[in-house]
Amino acid sequence: MLQLYPVFSDHALFQCDSTLTLRGTADASTVVAAEILSDQTVIAKGCAESNADGTFSLTLNTPKGSFDVYSIRVCTDDDALILSDIQFGELWIASGQSNMEMSNSHQPECKKMMQDIIGTGSRVYAINYYKDGANPEEFSMTPEDDTPGHWMVADGTHNWEGVSACATAFVLDIARKFKEIGRTVPVGFLNVSWGGTPINGWIPLDVLDADEISHAFMEKQGRYPFEEKWNTYGGGNFQQPAAMYNRKIAPVRGLKARGIIWYQGENEVGIEWSHRIYANALRVYHKYYTEEFAADKNAFPMISSLIYPWVYGNAGECMRAYVNEAFVETAKESPDKFIICPLDDLPPVWASNLGNHPIHPAHKYRLGSRMARLALANTYGQAGQKAPATLDTYEIDGNRLILKFADVNTGLYIKNGHIDGLYIAGENRHYLPAECEILSADTMAVWHPYLENPVHAAYDISSFACGANLWAGELPAAPFATDIQSKELIRLESMPFLNPDLVSVWETRMNPTQQPLEVYYFPIWKPMCGSEVCQDNAFVNITEGYSNSIRISGSGNPIGAYVSASEYHLLNLQKFSAMELDLYHRGTVNGYLELEYAMENGQKTIVQRPITETDGAEYTFKRYTADLTNLPAGRIAHLRFVFSVEDDQKLYFVNIAKLVLKP
Repeated sequence: MLQLYPVFSDHALFQCDSTLTLRGTADASTVVAAEILSDQTVIAKGCAESNADGTFSLTLNTPKGSFDVYSIRVCTDDDALILSDIQFGELWIASGQSNMEMSNSHQPECKKMMQDIIGTGSRVYAINYYKDGANPEEFSMTPEDDTPGHWMVADGTHNWEGVSACATAFVLDIARKFKEIGRTVPVGFLNVSWGGTPINGWIPLDVLDADEISHAFMEKQGRYPFEEKWNTYGGGNFQQPAAMYNRKIAPVRGLKARGIIWYQGENEVGIEWSHRIYANALRVYHKYYTEEFAADKNAFPMISSLIYPWVYGNAGECMRAYVNEAFVETAKESPDKFIICPLDDLPPVWASNLGNHPIHPAHKYRLGSRMARLALANTYGQAGQKAPATLDTYEIDGNRLILKFADVNTGLYIKNGHIDGLYIAGENRHYLPAECEILSADTMAVWHPYLENPVHAAYDISSFACGANLWAGELPAAPFATDIQSKELIRLESMPFLNPDLVSVWETRMNPTQQPLEVYYFPIWKPMCGSEVCQDNAFVNITEGYSNSIRISGSGNPIGAYVSASEYHLLNLQKFSAMELDLYHRGTVNGYLELEYAMENGQKTIVQRPITETDGAEYTFKRYTADLTNLPAGRIAHLRFVFSVEDDQKLYFVNIAKLVLKP
């Protein structure tokens, strides 16, 4: 009996100007013929003989892209099949783990997107998770061909709510641009992703086994021998090497695609030498997919989202930086193959039906649109930036590091205030928040006022802080760390109160049952009783690099505000000798820092350090200093800034414009 595998079905969108290899089963040693028809006109045809087991594959040349509707007739001497409503256009593979899988239904703008996609002619192939009646914890060790799936057209009759939101926005934006420039070609994607999966789950076993680094990694994981250990991991069977390839990718073999959009890597965060393992896996993945799926083997881009912040590891551990470094490394090495899409500027909007879980931020439409811009510039010849800026070289110049960037487009700039997420370190690898100056379109100087011999710089590598704001052209700059090759993990002391341009930060909190209550945004600065605290740009000295100051005010004395430590934002002030802060106020001010320690016995200890005006150069904001030497050991829970103001007009306020911790 003649049958085609599920991907070869009605409403399909196949890659234009390429080939299509139909795959299925028939009686053994039977001649199978196929032809692409436009009405009754044969556009392409081919034939093949089925194997002894009845499987067959035959290849057809596909026509140019258009919204014309075709049919495909497949027949033997005794049987025939007709595929109807077939189109040929631009097809992309959308794959990865949960952030690519995250569906339209979990986006706040889902209803609008479902209306916007109608009429674009876009199509998607949604492949099922399981075969009917299958054990969800069992996966084939060999490639599957008949995993069920179905094609959906964006015509209002098919429900797209359950497919990738990122990929939906991607094809919508490309379809809109095609319409704008008069290119009448439909766009679609293969919806093939699965949450919680590693990259080697998407690569065939024989390909992994033949690669020395992948083989060694799987051996270290204890995956050998495959035959004895296969499907012995219970609920973790879906994470086996090649399991996702066998279930979701093997069934779409025979199709060609223009490229891949990819969002995966969270599963690799924390693996030893993850940047080396992951960069190698990216190369192996791309090489195989190019051979199997590329419509043009010389131009098959893999557009990859970087990994968004989440609470990977303990406080200060920059674990996600290593996976992101793998993306950056491969993109710099082979920009014709790998394109990175930065996203740390996107706020972690949450979907109400998923809970506030920033590892799954609901900004997928913005991300998909950014990926589309990169595809249009790199693949379809449209105007636009082809890649984000990446660190190219750096050198030490006295007490400064000079960083030079590649792919800066119209030039480097800092968006929205003072730079955030930039750090500098000496030989001791103690990273401090850094100051910077843009020297030219592609060059930036980085320093700390009290670090005489800087050695390393890092940017946007924190595992749990987002909001990076170094840009070049129309894209955020890519993260970097000059010390990424060290065997010692990079750690940062995240103290967001040091940047008065920041208003809030997300933190984990515990619920009454002591289970993590996911994450919420909390204000960085909080007022003491009788005071108010807010951002204020009225008196700020822009030449200092900040666009805001923190204003503390009240109707009487004293006034004050405080910042609190959290699990991922500690107040390890014992590492510093002093805090310098620039203050603007009327009259005279007496102030002090109050450090509240959280003791193991539940008691609290208070330590106070005076804030004194510093002699020297005059400032619009006067410079003050608080001595931090010989602070007691222990966990500092709260840091309070307390001021008494003497002013004839009884205007009790103090503005803090700059805070610097002195090593």
